[in-house]
Amino acid sequence: MKDKQFLVPEKLIAQNPHTMILSLDSSRFKKYGRVLHSLDVTELLKKAEALTPIPEDGNLYVPSLEALESCSEVNQFGPYFGNLPIQVGFCNGKNQTMNGMEYHKSPELFIAVTDCVQFLCSYDHLENFNTVQTKESELFFFPKGSVTLIDSNVLHLAPCMTESRGFKSIIVLPKDTNEPLESEEVKAREASSDPEARLLLKKNKWILAHPERLQLVSQQVHVGLVGENRRVIPQ
Repeated sequence: MKDKQFLVPEKLIAQNPHTMILSLDSSRFKKYGRVLHSLDVTELLKKAEALTPIPEDGNLYVPSLEALESCSEVNQFGPYFGNLPIQVGFCNGKNQTMNGMEYHKSPELFIAVTDCVQFLCSYDHLENFNTVQTKESELFFFPKGSVTLIDSNVLHLAPCMTESRGFKSIIVLPKDTNEPLESEEVKAREASSDPEARLLLKKNKWILAHPERLQLVSQQVHVGLVGENRRVIPQ
């Protein structure tokens, strides 16, 4: 992918004058991950565009989709996860706000099927496993076709759309990430005196909710985002 494709659209910048939108070329992205320029995901992009829907409202996340996992291009992802088993799924939607922040104790390979943006935040801003100030997150533009490896422990959540149609993305993670905890794992979490345990919602998924995101609050997600539920206005 040529560098010029990383340029943030001027119209998107104009629609969001109070929020700095950074390019993946920015040196500030290096503390969150890196761009994988050499990976060819042409067929995977075609499959995701053809087979994965954008919901009418909200987001749709599917951790594992066989139609994507069967693509031969997936074979090149293994080394980024130490050749452990992986899952290939998708996250599509019409999201416009932060809503919460999650992290995994593993990298995440993120492929933008359409243009989209993501709020990213350093783990250092997680205070006592209790709160994160939303102002500490940075917003990055992920152009269609870009492939990035997001580092472990980087706080993020679903992308936000940059066009009214919505967004599509492919998410690659270690197998079973985001799957429900077993009953004994829930009991162990509840019995733990470790403050981080309260953030563990699913396998390899630690998460905090913004108080305005009632969908997460109703799932007993720890309410820990402090400040404005930052919004992106699509172009």
